[in-house]
Amino acid sequence: MEGPITDSALEAMLQAALSRVDVRMLRETLQSVTDPRFPISKPIANALAALSKHRDPVAMLGRAQYRAALPYAAAVLAEPCLAAVIEALGEDADDPTSEQLLAAIDSVGSDYDDVIVAVMLASVAAGDMAASNLCFETLDTDERFGLTDWQKFERSESVPAEPRAAAATTVSPEQREARKAKKQRDVEEKRKRAETAAKAAEQVRLARKKERAGAPGRQPASDLVAPRPPSVAPSIGRRRPILTPLQEEEFDSRDKWSAGIVHAWVRFDAPDPDEPELLGKVRPCVVVAGSDTHVLVRPGYSEGGVKSRDWKCVPVRHWRQAGFDQPTWIDVDAVRVPRPEEGPTGWLEPDDWNSLW
Repeated sequence: MEGPITDSALEAMLQAALSRVDVRMLRETLQSVTDPRFPISKPIANALAALSKHRDPVAMLGRAQYRAALPYAAAVLAEPCLAAVIEALGEDADDPTSEQLLAAIDSVGSDYDDVIVAVMLASVAAGDMAASNLCFETLDTDERFGLTDWQKFERSESVPAEPRAAAATTVSPEQREARKAKKQRDVEEKRKRAETAAKAAEQVRLARKKERAGAPGRQPASDLVAPRPPSVAPSIGRRRPILTPLQEEEFDSRDKWSAGIVHAWVRFDAPDPDEPELLGKVRPCVVVAGSDTHVLVRPGYSEGGVKSRDWKCVPVRHWRQAGFDQPTWIDVDAVRVPRPEEGPTGWLEPDDWNSLW
């Protein structure tokens, strides 16, 4: 595909991938995603339930009332395949090349056919994740997935022609405001679609994890919440952090510690009346980006403190899994600190990381 990948292209690719799924499999997926263990919003659940009742739900995928629900259906279908591909990629899952991605897909080919793999790739592409563009380009160019003609699913935006006489005149203030409002709506819709896809994938992943934890012969849940070993956290499922231009000049958001929990000295916002000589303290922090000598972090604060009552701070839902020893809130502001000698002691779960942006 020439030029940037548009939102309509991502939506069309997702619809194209789902349209190739067997009707019975799609209906079963739609019915399973409305299960209470998937905490989705009521409008989305209603849309999925209504779609599952159609005799041919595949033919209904392009209807406007179902578009927002498609990422959830795709995430449920794709989750086992996505987990297998991430495992096959290993440390390369953070930023795979085309060759690495295709090799991982080939390695799981005996368990997942090309239709499911295509849904997985389209789901990642629509989720605005680190490997989104690569997954989209793979579907766009690799004929084995049968989606090189995905453009036929793209919606045509019919724009009414302006009167001929107006072509020679300047743009009126009303037209300018209308165009500005449309751009703002487009930006907001893109943000909502990205959030929907990311939440869908994470909710499915968590539900599957709970399901596996409760299965006979599995290890106790207390063992499953232990923090990941300090290595590189795969970025599939995590959004790109939003940095300022100055931060982007110094820091790399793809740093291997990104989303990791490190301990760093952070200066107090104001002096402590009880101990005015103290200027700061060591706090658990979330790494946002890094350089060779420093990291950009967002400090964590414990329950009961002033920061935990600040509406700008973000609570960590899965604080045990991340390696925190108590409920924690993450500050909205990032600070620059020297790079610690020791690596991360844990990692934020994707949905907690995504909630920071």
